[in-house]
Amino acid sequence: MKHLSINKTILALFVLSLFAFSSCKDDDVITPEDPNEEELITSVELTFTSAFDSSIVKTFKFADPDGDGGEAPTQTDTISLNANTNYYLAVRFLDESTLNVEDITEEVQEEADEHMVCYTTDAGTSLTITDKDNNGLDLGLAALVATSEAATGTFSISLKHQPDVKDGSCNVGETDVEVDFVLKVE
Repeated sequence: MKHLSINKTILALFVLSLFAFSSCKDDDVITPEDPNEEELITSVELTFTSAFDSSIVKTFKFADPDGDGGEAPTQTDTISLNANTNYYLAVRFLDESTLNVEDITEEVQEEADEHMVCYTTDAGTSLTITDKDNNGLDLGLAALVATSEAATGTFSISLKHQPDVKDGSCNVGETDVEVDFVLKVE
């Protein structure tokens, strides 16, 4: 009789254990969002506005609808600027992979202390970044571009993501997007 009582006790403990373990759900685990999740950037727009005549506006675009890798870009405009002219430059970064176009520029502006737009040019132009982050370091969404004599070359732009390492240089951080445009100064 004692043997049957021990078996009932073991069986009762086993059933209670089964209920206890089966009530725990794996789907209760919540994974926090990554605050620095990389955004998809499919398009870069450069808008040059004459510093002398604001009615002269030239917009040039790079578009790669599926993002980096996969299919080749569908649009890379040639930048054509007038010689001996100053331009205000405004840059936009977009995700046009869906019908709801997302302006990534807004996020770059909000996280200015973690981003920097970097430029290189070799075609008779000089560029001065005119916007800063909260620490007084260059941001690069706005710039002044001065052209000189007629020339042809390259105008490169890259968006650097630099959380906790931004020091005002383009040598640190990860590159979110990088585009090389042909530049003609005429």
